[in-house]
Amino acid sequence: MQRQASFMATRRQHRAGKTSLYAKYNLASRATAMVQRSSGASEPLDNRQNLEYAGPISIGTPRQPFNMLFDTGSANLWVPSAECSARNVACQHHASASSSHVADGRRFAIAYSTGHLSGMLAQDTVAVGRLVVQNQTFGMAIHESGSTFLDTNFAGIVGLAFRSLAEQQATPLFQNMCDQGLVEKCVFSFYLKRNGSARQGGELLFGGIDAKRFTAPLTYVPLTHADYWQFQMQSVEVDGKTISQGRQAVADTGTSLLVAPPREYLIINSLLGGLPTASGEYLLRCSEIDRLPEIVFVIGGQRFGLLPRDYVMQVANDDGSSVCLSAFTLMDTEFWILGDVFIGRYYTAFDVAQRRIGFAPAA
Repeated sequence: MQRQASFMATRRQHRAGKTSLYAKYNLASRATAMVQRSSGASEPLDNRQNLEYAGPISIGTPRQPFNMLFDTGSANLWVPSAECSARNVACQHHASASSSHVADGRRFAIAYSTGHLSGMLAQDTVAVGRLVVQNQTFGMAIHESGSTFLDTNFAGIVGLAFRSLAEQQATPLFQNMCDQGLVEKCVFSFYLKRNGSARQGGELLFGGIDAKRFTAPLTYVPLTHADYWQFQMQSVEVDGKTISQGRQAVADTGTSLLVAPPREYLIINSLLGGLPTASGEYLLRCSEIDRLPEIVFVIGGQRFGLLPRDYVMQVANDDGSSVCLSAFTLMDTEFWILGDVFIGRYYTAFDVAQRRIGFAPAA
């Protein structure tokens, strides 16, 4: 088993993990039986310091492999193009010639708070495990500027949100899996290990759920909007005190943190005794982590708690010292975003067919 030399993220990496949030949410600088393995595909995920979970796909003929971030907070599939400049460090690993490639002719562009990417759309075969999707529209990035895609463990992104969110209304990869009859159930599910090995960081299952990965029945709630994976959350409690009621929430595997609306962000970090920094982080005392309270999200009438070991991150400074940071970060929104901190604790099923999402304690 290959492990990373250190599983502690640097503070710079922690800050970089927040940069794509603003563009994704249109802001300036969101017990069932185990699936039969005869249908669907299990995708192994690499865990990079609890910041990113990525896995392999291949595109074209012959197949060219890419390590990709699977992101329920966006809807486009894109990889770097062969036309991307060799001087652009962010797109060194690029798509090469494919005999099944079909040019689309339309342009695409996605903006991020620290950069942007742009290029052309194309169609080709995309393989995930033994599932082969025909005529998948995807972006071929020609320009990638800024620092957003530097120092990552992935070459591109597979968006798993809904088509209404996609640039040029391109059909998302999983929707094509459903439409082409490649999966028995139009459901995919995530199991994310926290502090697991780099090469055994979790699993993305296309076509159903894996009952071995969770310990209680899934609690399903309906989606309130089918663009992001957005649903109604009843309340949030800190040490038994309700600090938020009736807010919407988004489950986002492409976000490593927990994003709170401004009011709740201030309340929750204050109750944790956090010290604000100029960069918008809250420092916590590492020696007092065990004394911090459980934070509970009430969803579908069930209580989903996070312990301090879940929501406190120990990160490394440039000088080699370490600090403890709150995983609760801020965006100027009126909804919560539950990223990998939450999904790592709770197995999450994304039911496209029934427009619902389910949570259960991860095994």
